[in-house]
Amino acid sequence: MDIDVFGGEQQDVFWIVGMGLTQRHAITMRPGAVYAGQSVPALCGAELKIPQPTPIGRDPRSKAVTDKCPTCADRTTGANCTETTWDF
Repeated sequence: MDIDVFGGEQQDVFWIVGMGLTQRHAITMRPGAVYAGQSVPALCGAELKIPQPTPIGRDPRSKAVTDKCPTCADRTTGANCTETTWDF
């Protein structure tokens, strides 16, 4: 059975790179609302640790990461989502 995680309503989805990861995962929790080091669930079921903020004047290391988790991407494809790429 395929469960619609969004329930037919528009959902904000944030693509982030968790600590130690090399691809972006989709989460529904606003990343700025949680503290660095906190684990949050991705749409694929993976637990992501929120990275530390990048010091002012530097580019986040995750900025160059464009690969998306295929499972997260499948969950958002065709759903009524507003997608945001979020770097710390």
